[in-house]
Amino acid sequence: MASLILLIMGLPIVSLAQGIKKYPRMQMLLMEAQLAEIKRNIIIDDRDIPEFERIYRDYIAEITDLNMGNKRPPLVDMSLEGLSDREIEEVFIRQNERAKRQLIIREKYFYEFKKVIPPREIVKLYRIEREIAKKAQNEIRKRFDR
Repeated sequence: MASLILLIMGLPIVSLAQGIKKYPRMQMLLMEAQLAEIKRNIIIDDRDIPEFERIYRDYIAEITDLNMGNKRPPLVDMSLEGLSDREIEEVFIRQNERAKRQLIIREKYFYEFKKVIPPREIVKLYRIEREIAKKAQNEIRKRFDR
């Protein structure tokens, strides 16, 4: 996990401000660091690692594609000043549709992951992802609060 945080800390502030999504190489490095962290913390047979890595990369590619269009912060974090009720409703619907698509992707890949790791390890994988995302967000927030 420390290597992932170091990777994030090494990013220039400008790239964080513009979003990692605009930097495919950085996005790939983050995904590889995340994959390494997950492999260190889940139980997986050595013979299954190549298949697991393929499935994980496909999963991340789908999640990344889904997130590419996500330009606004969550509605609960947005300032509602200047937004009409219609605009708020549109944002709400768009964010819920995105959340539904994300659940569909996660369910699809649950069954893919299940081919190489047990459900307990899949849940662990999702928890590790969430933990890494929180740490990355905290590091980004610390950089912008300066």
